[in-house]
Amino acid sequence: MMGKAVAVGAAALVIAFGTAGPASAEAQHQASCIGFEASGIAPPGSSDEFPGGMAQLQEYLRSAVGHPTGLIVSDVAHLQLGSHEACDAAG
Repeated sequence: MMGKAVAVGAAALVIAFGTAGPASAEAQHQASCIGFEASGIAPPGSSDEFPGGMAQLQEYLRSAVGHPTGLIVSDVAHLQLGSHEACDAAG
């Protein structure tokens, strides 16, 4: 379930702040789980999880989450587990 929370948090962050910097760059080991999730699904077509990239994740957030996502973003933004795989495994 945390894997989807990470995805939802990443989408909420992008919706709130827009995209900044090179989305296709791999997140560094100090990145938050939001950073790993965002870098893991960009650019579009590079991920089986969200083949549409950030746009698909944003659409998922709009259609699947019926409440404000700030708490999810805050929680996931504080997770710094060292890798995308570790972040996904946390859920």
